[in-house]
Amino acid sequence: MRLDPPHSLADLAEAAGRHLRSRLADLGGLDLPFPLELVGDGSVAVSSIRPIEALEPGCITFAVNRKLLAKVEASSAAAVIVPLELTPATKPGLRSSEPRLVFSLLLELALEPPSLAPGLPETIRFKDRSSVSLGPGCVIGDFCYLGAGVSLGRDCLIYPHVFLDDQVTMGDGCIVYPRVTIFRHTTLGRKVIVHSGAVIGDDGFGYTQMPDAARGRLYHLKNEHAGGVWIGDFVEIGNQVCVDRGLAGLTRIGEGTKIDNLVQIGHNCEVGRDCIIVAQAGLAGHARLGHRVMALAQTGLAPGAKVGDDAILTARAGVAGEIPAGRAAWSGSPAQPMEINHKLKAIGRRELPRLYEFFRLLKKADSFESLKEAFFPPQESPGKKEE
Repeated sequence: MRLDPPHSLADLAEAAGRHLRSRLADLGGLDLPFPLELVGDGSVAVSSIRPIEALEPGCITFAVNRKLLAKVEASSAAAVIVPLELTPATKPGLRSSEPRLVFSLLLELALEPPSLAPGLPETIRFKDRSSVSLGPGCVIGDFCYLGAGVSLGRDCLIYPHVFLDDQVTMGDGCIVYPRVTIFRHTTLGRKVIVHSGAVIGDDGFGYTQMPDAARGRLYHLKNEHAGGVWIGDFVEIGNQVCVDRGLAGLTRIGEGTKIDNLVQIGHNCEVGRDCIIVAQAGLAGHARLGHRVMALAQTGLAPGAKVGDDAILTARAGVAGEIPAGRAAWSGSPAQPMEINHKLKAIGRRELPRLYEFFRLLKKADSFESLKEAFFPPQESPGKKEE
């Protein structure tokens, strides 16, 4: 990414620090320490921001270890961002506990602000314009639909082809990308981001089964879901995510939680603050995630399953009961502590072939002695080996 005009390294360091402090202040963590140290000549001009695999003259990049730092120092890059434990020998740079984050901040500063042209009045459909409240600075793209009682805070960006049903409420600074559907009685907090194709507040998946043995049928009678969805501040929801509304109450997603693409969150689920939910994970109805839980790719929670604060569910973990709170990793299905799951897998890989061989010989053996002789063949003494 080009910087036009070029910036001095000192100016970039100051801008990155200021931007980070602003973001932390929004989140309530302004007092968090974040060292960012300028090393070497701060007047050096930086003309672009580049990844380490595509370095060019005048660029700044980041290196997380000595091997990558050596590659940068052998290049024509102007500067480098490194961890606190490294110091560049031949180039100026920035030292930080999180060099990747500093690099990301510089990219964000170089990006142009999102450009969204206001939709033509004749392309925007209002169910009842008099009941809709749009805060200052809101931009609504072409071909959007806004239901009765919709309320948007300041500076919301609603991209084209978005459907907002009745009684949808958004806080300040929300961004809703194209082809998002948000159904009735959904509340979004401040600075929520919803990516393309997400569906929030759709009907929950719930049926009551009534067997009809005489006709060989099993009737699935639909349970109507009349609740809503509540989403806290600074939540980000990925592409094609589905969040179902509650049966009578609310489906809740706590502030600061980040949800990757292709995630399903069922009716009346409760997701705590600052969670990470990775692609293709699924939470069945009434499942509970505590605060700061990490649910990695393809994890699954059964109806009513509970995961305590700070737990880590590794990829494809399945939770049917309850996971206690604590910063520990859980894997397998049903999920168990990761070290136990790995030991069981290792034992299985080692012992199952032996068990298979044992039962194969057992079927052929006509006595215990013959089985013992076949399964434990006598070992030839080293002294009897032929010269």
